[in-house]
Amino acid sequence: MSKKSKKQAERGTWALCITAGLIIGIGLGAILDNLLLTVLIGAALGAAAGYYFTHQRKSKALHKPSKKH
Repeated sequence: MSKKSKKQAERGTWALCITAGLIIGIGLGAILDNLLLTVLIGAALGAAAGYYFTHQRKSKALHKPSKKH
């Protein structure tokens, strides 16, 4: 994966997570009668999820071949 396509994939992940957070916030806002607060909390949780998904480290154990003799 090239650097450019990796950056675009990261931006897409951020956008998807924040959008999902906003939609969940709107849904909860209708239930809890506080739209502004729930939308802001949803967007913040979406941004946190986007950060988590774009900054995950791959486990070294998955990439090491096993040495069985």
